[in-house]
Amino acid sequence: MPSSGGGEHAYLNHAFGSLPAFLFSWSSIALLKPAGNAIICVVFAEYVVNIVAQSSWDPTQPMRHWSNKLIAIACVLFLSGLNSISVSVGTRIQDIFTFIKVVTLLVIGIAGLVVLGQKTLSSHNFDHAFEGASQPSLGDIALGLYSGLWAYDGWNNLNYVSSEMKNPTRDLPRVIFAGVPIVIIFYLLANTAYYAVLPEEVVMNTNTIAIDFGKQMFGSTGGVMFAICVACSCFGAANGSIFTGARVIYASAREGYLPKMFGKVSEKRRTPVAALGLQAAMTTIMILGGTFSTLVNFYSVAAWLFYLSSILGLLYLRYHEPNLKRPFKVWMVVPILFTFLGLFLFLMPFVRAPLESCLSMVIVLSGLPLWVVKELVSGNRGTRWQDLKEKVMHSFGIAPAGGRHERLAA
Repeated sequence: MPSSGGGEHAYLNHAFGSLPAFLFSWSSIALLKPAGNAIICVVFAEYVVNIVAQSSWDPTQPMRHWSNKLIAIACVLFLSGLNSISVSVGTRIQDIFTFIKVVTLLVIGIAGLVVLGQKTLSSHNFDHAFEGASQPSLGDIALGLYSGLWAYDGWNNLNYVSSEMKNPTRDLPRVIFAGVPIVIIFYLLANTAYYAVLPEEVVMNTNTIAIDFGKQMFGSTGGVMFAICVACSCFGAANGSIFTGARVIYASAREGYLPKMFGKVSEKRRTPVAALGLQAAMTTIMILGGTFSTLVNFYSVAAWLFYLSSILGLLYLRYHEPNLKRPFKVWMVVPILFTFLGLFLFLMPFVRAPLESCLSMVIVLSGLPLWVVKELVSGNRGTRWQDLKEKVMHSFGIAPAGGRHERLAA
């Protein structure tokens, strides 16, 4: 595996060449990071509006709808400005709000276990959990998994900074095998608590389940307190996402994928102001154009395309470069099963959510002409055209006759 970090970009570049790697970087800038930021800020806004208005506003009113969007945009602009002013301030905010998130999840989980221990009537939600449910289609299952798996998204982020670890061969597996299960346990405890405390119809229909949980357990004051805690959690998550997203734009500009101005930092603050501004503008467009569910579908189609491509790269390299040094060698059953899951999650939404799925792919593929232009202008045009044809063929596993990428069958 590549030892320089970089996540999917490094893996795709090593396995398939610069074209898939460029498309991933382009998609991260134009789709994945802005959509991810937008989703978090939309949830933040939903809880803030509930804190301020509580039950006085009908959720279907246009005023409520646009208030959510304006607050989400304000969150994006505020955090982008904050990260433009100082890196250290953004880091301190991240630490504080991560602590609030962990404490909130612990309180919810413990409260749910206490209710289960008391065997109250509401805990009978588990006795008839699927009663009255209709038979879902495969597309419905895929979209449901998108919403569920969104909560865990970010599980792959450590791979972007593996090159900065002192001993990644030792520490990377430790962090993954400790961190991912801890997050899973926290979220399972929270969901168990919601089902134990709240009536089934509330769980099925609410958009702000933590508020309903707080009200049921501790009255109206508890609802407000839990709303504040969730809003703080979303605020911290948005801060971290905006921080890292701007670094993706900055790094891409330094590599020549974007105009040079986005690869510069402020002389006084040493922060990537232009990159933060570009990301804020694109995130604002996402917020104005989508809802939580459409943004999750829009994001997840592209995300699972690149998760799947990275795993296919692993299988490809295991076959074509069997002697490659591998500090981490996974059991082959795991990537094979992941491949089938990835195909399912990538393809099925085109049936149930064709608009978001097709639009997502349009943005991914819009990087193709940009890659062609980049390759043609990066050197002598005549020789670069021949190199370009070879790179395209190599990306699809085709060796041009007499070309540099030609391989002899064993």
